[in-house]
Amino acid sequence: MKRKLSITIAAIFAVGCLTAQTTNPPANTTPVAGPGDTVKATTLPPDQAAEVSYNKGIADFGKADYNTALTDFSQAVTLKPDFEAAFLNRGNTKLKLKDFKGALDDYGQAVKLNSNDDKAYYGLAQVEGIVGTQQQVLDAYNHAIQANPKNADALYYRGEIKFQLKDFQGAIDDFTQAVNAKPGYAEALNDRGSCRAEMKDYKGAIADYKTALSFNNQLSATYNNMGSAQRKSGDLDGAIDSYTKAISIKSDYYIAYNNRGTARFDKGDYKGAIDDFNKVLVLNSAYSFAYNNRASAEYKLKDYQKSVDDCTKAIQLDPNYGFAYLNRGIAEEMLRKPDDACNDWKKAASLGVSSAKDYSQDCQ
Repeated sequence: MKRKLSITIAAIFAVGCLTAQTTNPPANTTPVAGPGDTVKATTLPPDQAAEVSYNKGIADFGKADYNTALTDFSQAVTLKPDFEAAFLNRGNTKLKLKDFKGALDDYGQAVKLNSNDDKAYYGLAQVEGIVGTQQQVLDAYNHAIQANPKNADALYYRGEIKFQLKDFQGAIDDFTQAVNAKPGYAEALNDRGSCRAEMKDYKGAIADYKTALSFNNQLSATYNNMGSAQRKSGDLDGAIDSYTKAISIKSDYYIAYNNRGTARFDKGDYKGAIDDFNKVLVLNSAYSFAYNNRASAEYKLKDYQKSVDDCTKAIQLDPNYGFAYLNRGIAEEMLRKPDDACNDWKKAASLGVSSAKDYSQDCQ
């Protein structure tokens, strides 16, 4: 949407449309039951007593009584220093209590006791995602997957990191393996679709989004993402329908309102687009894209002063919003304010909007 004014004014207005939004499943911090689940005795040798404490920890964790669970698991490892499952689950408990250093220590001890404990490596990765570097996170997920190639959550989150690094094909491979290991993994299908969308494979993206929704039809972000892929593939009616479904699930989903307004703009329904952008700004008055987008529709309706005013609001929220300067200059030109227009186009060019140079060629 960065074409010259001589082609169409609508094309130069930057109508924002967010895509590739992902939905993350919760961290896999559920304790792992051990072999002593049925121990009932009260006076036992150390190993059995350790398992009693361990089992109590499992029960207390399940009740979200994390402080008591911490005591239980600590007693278990005191009685049995090589109790790897107790270290693992004490790490899970410390993660819940936001004792990240303690969680790292316990997960580390678990993998010392069992180098093939993929759950402990997974826990390390979850904590490193909070306190460590991206490489540390990636290394931990790599170890988890090496220990268990069918750890679907580790594959999923490694795919997330690859997505962030723009290694879309690598992310697709991980999401595919996650789905193979865990059929019906809707989040992985959603995010694989987002990778395909980034690679401009909109047909493939839409297919993945539809499959994700067949397993979980309450994923509002997936409807939003599918709408964006449909819009980019030219299916504006389908896009509007998908955005509407996203909004029906999440009534305050201002990004979906913004994107539906974008699709309505593309379809020439400028009043409908303005209605959606108005709703965005009720839900999030600091969303600069919506002001710029509403300015686009106002321009099409020849309400040039309102267009200028909305671009100005976008710039107030984001002083480096190059397209808002460009667009304000276009509207100012229609208001016969050439000096103001030239100043805005020059500013847009300085912010990296290459097409702004074409507009400022005739400026003094």
